[in-house]
Amino acid sequence: MMKNMKWALMLAFALPAFGFAQQNYTVIGTVGKLNKPAKAYLRLNYDGKERIDSTEIKNGNFEFKGSIPSPMEAHVRIVHDDAPFDPAKPPKQDILPFLIEAATIKLISTDSIKHAKIAGSPLNAENEKVNAFLKPIYDQYEVLNNEYKSKSLADQQDPKYIKSLEERADAIQQATIDAKMDYVAKNPKSYMALMAFNSTLPPEFDAIKAEEVFLKLDPSLQHSILGQDLAKRIALVKKTSEGVEAQDFIQPDVDGKPVKLSDYRGKYVLIDFWASWCAPCRRENPNLVKSYAKYQKEGFEILGVSMDKAADKAKWLKAIQDDGLTWKQVGDLKGWENEAGVMYDVKAIPMNFLVDPNGKIIAKYLRGEELDNKLAEIFGK
Repeated sequence: MMKNMKWALMLAFALPAFGFAQQNYTVIGTVGKLNKPAKAYLRLNYDGKERIDSTEIKNGNFEFKGSIPSPMEAHVRIVHDDAPFDPAKPPKQDILPFLIEAATIKLISTDSIKHAKIAGSPLNAENEKVNAFLKPIYDQYEVLNNEYKSKSLADQQDPKYIKSLEERADAIQQATIDAKMDYVAKNPKSYMALMAFNSTLPPEFDAIKAEEVFLKLDPSLQHSILGQDLAKRIALVKKTSEGVEAQDFIQPDVDGKPVKLSDYRGKYVLIDFWASWCAPCRRENPNLVKSYAKYQKEGFEILGVSMDKAADKAKWLKAIQDDGLTWKQVGDLKGWENEAGVMYDVKAIPMNFLVDPNGKIIAKYLRGEELDNKLAEIFGK
């Protein structure tokens, strides 16, 4: 249960084009006495492309050489034999995630790559130090997990106990973030600082504060692959921050007629991203129905944007009817690739943005009573 509680990491912000000096790496592996047909695979993923290199293993040894534009995450996978794939008995995955950099990195194990010790890499050594530093905090999650498992079914389902559990999990999460940010402040030139900062950013974060932290990092980190991704995301989140003008978009309604967000100028409009298959969205709909009935005559509107796919159009239409959604509904039926959803960086639903009569975002992610309280504040009720 605890593993599903409020996990979120992410990154971004926009930098000018930057020329990378390629960095050469060598990865030398030793895995017992493995021989042909055993093979080693090195996987890298950057610039939107997956890059896979492979080589045979001779007397337990293998080697990869290449170049990268900056340090990054990598994976080495060992396939121990050439037996055909059997869905009923899938082979155990033997994979080692590590950080690749301009160095001669040695991976040494007596049996499988997932147990390998890493040598010759300052970055991986620093990663081990950071993990050791954070382990006492992470261990507190396991304490909560064990406590939860020890409870009776009745206790596990008790709302007060669940609330207590979530509050303690939130406190651990905050302690983790505080520890990482302390490391970032003290190590602005370390690639691990960039990774630590990246891991503290949830789907929704304060882009202005994030930008301030990002710009204090060493320029080499800002221009790394991870740094550029982080820069782009910060820039994207800034576009949907409170106080900025909402980006206009056009989407077809249920009858295929185009609807513009700018059509709602002069009114308060809630842009509500949802989908028929999204259980939390469907649970939230009654709250929207209540707020809409209460404030529509005051100048409040809702524009529903569907994250459904074309194959689920019938389910979308049925959900609109079943949930009593009487406001305008639009969607290009591209699922998570919905153009408005991409524009507003929607990574999870339900998600909403409240736009004022002048077209500026004044609040977002308003759920339950939060929306009703905000509307009461606006309309004086």
